[in-house]
Amino acid sequence: MKDKLNYKLLNLLIIIAIICLLYLIRGLWLGLVAKIFSIVSPFLLAFALAYVIYPIVKKLIDAGSPKWLAVLSVCIVGIGLLLIIIILTVPLLYEQILLFISNISVLLSDLSSRFEINLGGLQSSLTDFSTNIISNLGSSISNGALSFVNASFGVMSTAIVVICSAIYFVIDMDKVRTTIKNYFMVRNKRTVKYLDKLDEELTKYIGGMGLNILIQGIEYTLAFALIGHPNYLILGILSGISAVIPWFGGFLVAVISLLVSSVISVKMFLLTVLICVICPILDGNVIGPKVYGKTNSLHPLLVIFAVSAGGVIAGFWGIVLSLPIAIAIKTTYNFYKNDIHKKVRDIKNNKS
Repeated sequence: MKDKLNYKLLNLLIIIAIICLLYLIRGLWLGLVAKIFSIVSPFLLAFALAYVIYPIVKKLIDAGSPKWLAVLSVCIVGIGLLLIIIILTVPLLYEQILLFISNISVLLSDLSSRFEINLGGLQSSLTDFSTNIISNLGSSISNGALSFVNASFGVMSTAIVVICSAIYFVIDMDKVRTTIKNYFMVRNKRTVKYLDKLDEELTKYIGGMGLNILIQGIEYTLAFALIGHPNYLILGILSGISAVIPWFGGFLVAVISLLVSSVISVKMFLLTVLICVICPILDGNVIGPKVYGKTNSLHPLLVIFAVSAGGVIAGFWGIVLSLPIAIAIKTTYNFYKNDIHKKVRDIKNNKS
């Protein structure tokens, strides 16, 4: 018993020593990890994109379409829709961003004069930001298309790598899944069932999230356009994106829309309040349950905790990934719940 205790203590000391060493030389390996992540991240994003697209491709294949035609159709439709959205929305979005900044500046000026608060620095920053947008666009146009392409070459090349890699991942997704299943089938058949369940839950969540973003973006854009809000497009896009961040995202967009509406007119403010009350009720009680179903239901406290913890640990990306991770943890616990309880009972029995 004494030797066993010493052995455990030795292992603990070795682990502590390794952690301390890694902390002391963090300047050496953190840069390397960052470089590796920057190289791998486009392929991780491509795999995530392929993971989202694959169920659509599979449905087309199951309907009798050849695999190459299913992949080609999804890619053409996806890229075509993206180009149409960019062509139609970018010019209007540019105008609305400038108008949005102008309305915010008016709001700050009104608050400053009404409550005698010095917000001059913030107003100046907004003015400079708006001026920079205009000057940068003007310089890009004056310098020609070549300068614009050179400035955005990194983004374009990354986008091309992501799209091409995603296509290859979609084509080989069956092989990837089969390889993983065969690997675990030999070692532990129950793990294969767990991976199937996890895959099912995450696929439902990701598909539901994409559909919810689209529906919510269209819903709020139309709602704000119907009441004649000058920033209807940008508020609609923000509302759609806010679906990625439950609770906090919608609340933030509601606050922004109310603040902007308050400087336009009393009527616009009251109509915006109406939208901020009716649309979330519609989203929470009608659209959300229809899109997500009951399989991915998480308790509101768990959602708030997951989003908060994700933001503290990893910032914006932590917030975005918090719910998929929470769903994965919940699915894992539900699948292995009986095993966990049995293990706890065995430990208690051994102690007694």
